[in-house]
Amino acid sequence: MVARRRLGTHLGVVLDDFRLDPADPALGDFVNELLLQHKVVFFKGQHLDRHTFVKVARRIGRTEVHPFISENDPVVHGISPFQPYHEYPEITGIYHDEKHTGNLNAWHSDLNWREVPTFGSILRGVQIPPRGGDTLWSNMGAAYRSLSEATRSELDEMRVVHDWMQIYFPAFANDDEGLNRMREKYPAQSHPLVLTHPFTDEKVLFSNKVSGVRIEGLDEAESRRILDMVHLTAWRPEFQCRFQWEEGDVAIWDNLATQHYAVSDYWPHVRKMERITLEGEPIK
Repeated sequence: MVARRRLGTHLGVVLDDFRLDPADPALGDFVNELLLQHKVVFFKGQHLDRHTFVKVARRIGRTEVHPFISENDPVVHGISPFQPYHEYPEITGIYHDEKHTGNLNAWHSDLNWREVPTFGSILRGVQIPPRGGDTLWSNMGAAYRSLSEATRSELDEMRVVHDWMQIYFPAFANDDEGLNRMREKYPAQSHPLVLTHPFTDEKVLFSNKVSGVRIEGLDEAESRRILDMVHLTAWRPEFQCRFQWEEGDVAIWDNLATQHYAVSDYWPHVRKMERITLEGEPIK
C-alpha cells in the first residue's frame, strides 16, 4: 500500500513517499490507474534529472513533441514551448522571470487544438519561487454533471472548433509564410463539446477559453453565449484543487478530463517548469 492523501473533493491525490522509478515495470499501470481515478496526481520530492524524467514519461505513456518547439528562444515566451534540450525533444521548458512575466494564467487544457488531443501532461518543478506560483486544476466531468438535464442534452449534440491561432498568432506577426505553413499543417479541429472519455466513458465538458473558438452551426452570438456558459462553469471553485509546488515535485494530469490554471503571482521571482505531454487516442 502506498500512502496517499486527497487534495480536493472532486480531483487530486498527493503521494508523499512514492518514488517514480522508470525501472519499475508496474509504474505505468499504477500511475494510469491513479490518473483515471483522481484526474491529477502529485508526487512529492522526486528531483528527477532530465534523462530520468523522460524515461518515467515513456513508462507511463507515449511521449510526443510539441509542434511549436524552439531550441533557441521561445516563439512567445512562456506560452510557446521553449525546447532547450536537443537530446530530449519531448521536454518543453516553461520559464518565467522578472523580464518575462507569467502569462499562463488562463483556464486551459494542453493541445486540445490537435486532431488527436493530448491525453496527459507531466510537469516537474525545476525552480520554484519563494512564494506564489501555484497551479489549479478543475474537474470537467463534475462541471458537466452540475448542469441541468436539459442543458446537458442540448450540449451533448454540439461540436466546438478548437484553434491554436489565439495562442500562437503573435509569433507570426511578421511571417505570413510561416503562418500559412503552420495553418496548413495544423488546421482548426472540430471536437465534441461534450466528450466521452475514451478510457473511462465519463462525459466531460471539452472546451476552454484559450482554444475553443466557436460552436458549429450556430451564429456568433449564440455560439459565444453557450461557450461563455461552458467556460465559466469550469471556473467554479467547487470543482477545483490547488497545488503548492516545491522544487522536485511532479504532477501528472488528464488533459481530456481537466483544465488547469498557472497562477502568475510571483513576480519578480523566477519560476522554471519542464513538461512532457502524452499522446491521446483518436476521438470518436
